Amino acid sequence: MTRGAAMNKNTINIRIRFSKKGLLRFIGHLDFLRVFQQTIRRAQLPVAYSQGFNPHILLSFALPLPLGMESVNDYADLTLENDMDFCEIMNRLNTPAPTGLAITKAAPMEGQRGAAAAIAADYALEASVPAEAIENLLKSGELIVPKKTKSGIKNTDIRSDILDIWQDGGLTILRLSAGSARFLNPLTVAELLLGEKPATSQLSRLELYQLDGNGGIVPL
Repeated sequence: MTRGAAMNKNTINIRIRFSKKGLLRFIGHLDFLRVFQQTIRRAQLPVAYSQGFNPHILLSFALPLPLGMESVNDYADLTLENDMDFCEIMNRLNTPAPTGLAITKAAPMEGQRGAAAAIAADYALEASVPAEAIENLLKSGELIVPKKTKSGIKNTDIRSDILDIWQDGGLTILRLSAGSARFLNPLTVAELLLGEKPATSQLSRLELYQLDGNGGIVPL
């Protein structure tokens, strides 16, 4: 995967897992991209750059977060000019990282598809949801809601994009379709469960998934 660059034979593609919390949840995706790039530069990693008049770090993210939402496990793919110890990568990144950004893993991609290939996500809803409300929603044959599309607002059946909902302690976990092909806003599902629109801060993204090649899903 070259992503527009002329790669040397030592180039390695790595996947970085990180969390985004605190005040960082209030900055948009493009601003967060700049923060992440700045962190990489300060870490002095041997990053690969694109070719052309405006070279940029070969870095891509899995799925932007809604403004105001925290993430526990988020992912970015980064290309390095040469291999290096993965613990050192984590330490170098965490040293200059701003408060709220924590790198929790760095590993080789080993033939995996890019992080943008995520197809599902888990969200935690911090609100008391009656078990009956969850059961009724999951039993629904269809759920028609207004949904923003490329051609405007349309009434859309979102039922097939609700993969599962369950309770874990005081949290309600939503497993929903996510990614470029299909995306369901967790705020929409939370509103159906609660009967009112929740604050974005009541939701956090726990995990992102990709296909495992056997009909199931695995974390990125």
